[in-house]
Amino acid sequence: MNQLLIGIILILGLGGYWLHQENQTLVSNNAALESAVAEQQAAFEAMKESFEKQGQALLNMGRVNAAIEAEKAEYLSIFARHNLDMLAIKKPGLMESRFNKGSQDVMEGLEDDTKKLYSITDTTSTN
Repeated sequence: MNQLLIGIILILGLGGYWLHQENQTLVSNNAALESAVAEQQAAFEAMKESFEKQGQALLNMGRVNAAIEAEKAEYLSIFARHNLDMLAIKKPGLMESRFNKGSQDVMEGLEDDTKKLYSITDTTSTN
């Protein structure tokens, strides 16, 4: 009878030890999973913020594009209303000064745009 009681106590002790070890494993696995979930949530928030920034940038680009399209339509309507060849033949001095002024404005605009693009690229590359 003593041997049976000692056997039962030994089996219960070993079972308790095994359950304790399993519990420790589960606790460590749970901690690892909780940290992984926290990392995933942080990554999700960063992606969400990036998506919102991209959406806003896309809206801004759409607005700029609409303004450019309106300006283009305005210039095309000017060209459609005037026969520039005939005007250049009839009033060459007037047309030459206007063409030169227009060309100068376009070149200055290109220089300004290039400076803006360079400054955007330059600040991005240093960060």
